[in-house]
Amino acid sequence: MKMKKVSSIILTAAILLATACSDNNTSSVNSQNSTVGNSSGGVTDNSTSSTDVENTPNEVDDTLPQCDPANLPLASSAFTRCVMMGDSGYYYKDWWQVDEESFSSGIVYYDNATGKSIPLCAKPQCMHDGNIFCAASSFDSEYDVLYNGYIYRLGYHTTETEYTIRLLRSDLQGNELSKVTDVHKGLLGDDGERPLIKSVVFHYGKMFLTVTGFLGGDDYGTSIYMTDLGIGENKTIQIAEKGKDIVRMFNDVCPFLTCDGDWLYYTTRDVKWDDTKIYNEQHMSYNRTVMYRYNLKSGQTEIIPAMPDIYSSFTVNNSIIYYTVADRKNNTFSLYSYDIAKDKTTTFAENITQEFVDGKYVSDNVKITVITDRKYLYVCTAGVSGSSSLKNTGDTDFYIYDFEGNQLLQGLPGTETLFDMEKEWSYSFFALDGEIYLNYQDGSDSSGDSDKNETSGMYTIKTEDLINGKTNWTKLYKAIN
Repeated sequence: MKMKKVSSIILTAAILLATACSDNNTSSVNSQNSTVGNSSGGVTDNSTSSTDVENTPNEVDDTLPQCDPANLPLASSAFTRCVMMGDSGYYYKDWWQVDEESFSSGIVYYDNATGKSIPLCAKPQCMHDGNIFCAASSFDSEYDVLYNGYIYRLGYHTTETEYTIRLLRSDLQGNELSKVTDVHKGLLGDDGERPLIKSVVFHYGKMFLTVTGFLGGDDYGTSIYMTDLGIGENKTIQIAEKGKDIVRMFNDVCPFLTCDGDWLYYTTRDVKWDDTKIYNEQHMSYNRTVMYRYNLKSGQTEIIPAMPDIYSSFTVNNSIIYYTVADRKNNTFSLYSYDIAKDKTTTFAENITQEFVDGKYVSDNVKITVITDRKYLYVCTAGVSGSSSLKNTGDTDFYIYDFEGNQLLQGLPGTETLFDMEKEWSYSFFALDGEIYLNYQDGSDSSGDSDKNETSGMYTIKTEDLINGKTNWTKLYKAIN
């Protein structure tokens, strides 16, 4: 079965809320060209103007790194910050005491040898107190990603009436924090409302992100932006046009992005109701999750029609899609692969029983989630982020598979005391280059003093060691969200 081509110049998707609000993509906005600070830890502006919205060929450097699909910051996760591993330590967001009465927060560097963390700012005698010259603390970022030798920091700059989604970049020594671009700008809502950054991916020298929610005026919608990290140019990737009489639920438009090779993958959920006054599954006459992939070089979009109508999660490696299907009625899940080139679906695991299965759709948060670090497949039965307070999470479990579908391990040996259902806890699961990272937060200590909480922290172990029976997890730093 061959790919169905969608015209390279696709109309903006008319994506509707269940409340019948329209959902339209918006143009990129020209970047501002102001300079703040200097090269001694301040913020400089390297951005250029944005381009109009169109699906045209793009300059892509495929010698630059691909994304790490099991190490993506997601708004749907309780912990939006991914693992940033350097040569001899890690970078993460933390807070510190400035003086007797005040605290500050920003990017810090954790040294493996000493176990100590320091603010990532090389400016001499800087107080690291949020001043505009401090590379560590001058920008309150929402997402931080280490990519190709730089830490990219994405967040909001707001005034009384406007918001700007801004991308900054820091070197790994904290010498400079420079502005790459302003991705999108708009007016705040009456109550200060602004859109949500839902998914962020860095791949082949580009940043891709989904922006969804309030976009100004009466406009609620979803947009996919592509930023060239080298020149700061922004484009909007137009979401494929929906079919006749199709309604797209607001939360089901591009809930997750991932990249593989020359392609960006995203989904929409298209539905029809036989009763337009009752919006529930019992009154749906059509209900399908549609997967698209956008070619980064040609600007063309394809539909992948072989995917099932409904699935819980997906990841992609080497042009093979790995996906899970949840059966909420019978509390089972299945894992499959689909080879795009060979048009071949393979069953890896079928009808695995859990105490409780949730997350029927890709947009659901607590779902049977498959991710890959391009060395292994990992399945998290309560999502990549979960907690003991969620309904029926007594069956929180993890599986590891190879790319041939062999189950290598069930569970995470050595973490039994952490996932004690008599305690309160939350976790976020990441994998990077054959190593598992588990950010664990012990919620049983209500004092608020993190220094007294000895259990919380980022834990890590090599996947191969865990498969071979080792259980000696290494505890690193305590990261904040």
